Amino acid sequence: MGNNYSREGHMLDERMIELVKNHLGLSISTNFNDFDNVDCMIYNESSADGYDLWVVTNDSRHVNICENVYYYANDLANSFEEQVRWGDQTFYIDEYVFEEAYIEDKLIEMFSEKVEDIIVNDELDITLEEINYLKEEYGFGEENEEAESTEVV
Repeated sequence: MGNNYSREGHMLDERMIELVKNHLGLSISTNFNDFDNVDCMIYNESSADGYDLWVVTNDSRHVNICENVYYYANDLANSFEEQVRWGDQTFYIDEYVFEEAYIEDKLIEMFSEKVEDIIVNDELDITLEEINYLKEEYGFGEENEEAESTEVV
């Protein structure tokens, strides 16, 4: 799980996750009642001989063993990101899988990759203080300041 402590001049992991989910229009549920009402399901199954298997699918009634089933949980976060790139926005992720596959860490990584777009997205509920922190933390705006300071008059 990500760190959720607050320090002055830092952004909580929870907040980064909230911003990237809002920016990408993602909804992630760990409630089993949502299982059949999402674009993508990520969950755990067991093989006939008791091995843990991990499933990432858009149709739980037609799971393709070769394409949707994983032997290792460490591949699931990348599969989740791939599903997002393919346009999936609503996810059921088993709570155990959510922790085991480090989905939060992947969301924070996705935040880092999208931070420049997040800063300029007018539809997000992001404060000026957060924007300034992100610009400083990720080095945005420095090129403009350097260009202005080296401008020949």
